[in-house]
Amino acid sequence: MAIRLLFLFFVIILVAFYYISMLNGHRVPFYFSSTSLVDLTIYQLVILSFSFGAAMVILGTLVNDITVASRTWRERRERHRRKTAQDRAMKAAELVQRGMLSEAVAELTRSLSVYKEDREALELLASAHEEMGNNLEAAKALTKVKQVDPSHLSVYFRLAAIYRKMNDPEAALAALKAVEATEGENPRAWKEIRDIHIARGDMVSAYAEQKKLMRHKGKNATSEDNALFIALRYEKAIVRMKAGKVDDAERRLRDILKDEPTFCPAYTALSEHMRSRDLDEATEILIHGFRATHNPVFLIRLEDLCIETERPQSMIRIYSNLQQEFSADYDVNIFMGKFFLRLEMIDEGLEQFLKTETLEPDRESLHILLAEAFRRRSRFESACKHYQRAYGYKRRYLIPFRCNACGSSTIKWTHRCPDCGGWNSYTIDHGNSSYAITATVR
Repeated sequence: MAIRLLFLFFVIILVAFYYISMLNGHRVPFYFSSTSLVDLTIYQLVILSFSFGAAMVILGTLVNDITVASRTWRERRERHRRKTAQDRAMKAAELVQRGMLSEAVAELTRSLSVYKEDREALELLASAHEEMGNNLEAAKALTKVKQVDPSHLSVYFRLAAIYRKMNDPEAALAALKAVEATEGENPRAWKEIRDIHIARGDMVSAYAEQKKLMRHKGKNATSEDNALFIALRYEKAIVRMKAGKVDDAERRLRDILKDEPTFCPAYTALSEHMRSRDLDEATEILIHGFRATHNPVFLIRLEDLCIETERPQSMIRIYSNLQQEFSADYDVNIFMGKFFLRLEMIDEGLEQFLKTETLEPDRESLHILLAEAFRRRSRFESACKHYQRAYGYKRRYLIPFRCNACGSSTIKWTHRCPDCGGWNSYTIDHGNSSYAITATVR
């Protein structure tokens, strides 16, 4: 329509100039170059100038119309492609819900071939691949989502989780540190970075992340947060000790015991450290640990320390003092008898076991030790009775430890459970009285 109006306007102008030319017949020279010229009337010169200007306007309008039409066509085509891609993505979502993952992946692949920057389709494709166990393909899909929308932080956490499944902690750390670099403070990123460091055994780095979390939470920190922080402080102290920074490590261990007097690993590590400096103080640390926690690991460590330093009488004296202080403590009594048995003081051990039996008559650990004491005295009938009462208990003379968190057991105490990774969770396991049976006379 605009072109038609312009053409009409152009015709009117031509007619007007033709009329004017009839009234003005003057001619002027028009030079094309220094040597070429043409004689033109004024109206011819004006008409040529106007015609050239009008042609430029019409050409510009035509180009603009073509550009607008092309853009409209492209937008309409893009809308159609997106609509087609969205329909395929919706169909793929239904297939995922029905568990038809392979078909969903194929549908999403076709959808993304049309619309490569469809974030929702990419995230759904990553979920389908992850559920199928194709972690590498899931990571590729999420990487594309990250490229489409770098501010979409949840993608980084999903990527980190997939990289951990792929046993690639470095890539997982890189993804989480990108979150930290973007936001500055992100407790969720700190927590996951900490867990990766713990899994890798890098306790110093894990301690640094947990410290940031504790500062962020402040008074809102839970007991689990505090317990883990204590454990990581201990691990850092051990690293310091191994690095030869013994004074700093000792200070850290003592600070831990001030803040958490029931943390057994700090007592054992500090005692081991003090053993070469001051044997009496190393012994007192273990005794103090038992008083604070009643964990029999300290009795075992004390026994080993006294035997290795050839001081069995010191251990007997320690047991006697503890027995006076904790007369009804089952562990003190049974471990004292077991120590007598270890020294081949059979009669003293047997007397101590019989005394312990008045405290807890149905403990399997007691009956197996009584049976062993009677066997060594060649009192086989009594030994058989106690073996019978300890029915189901394996023939072993060391009392096992059991993890309070996961229930795994071991003969050797350790500061951290190798199965669940919990610190300070091992306690002595004397067995359950429900497994014992009443002895019968033969």
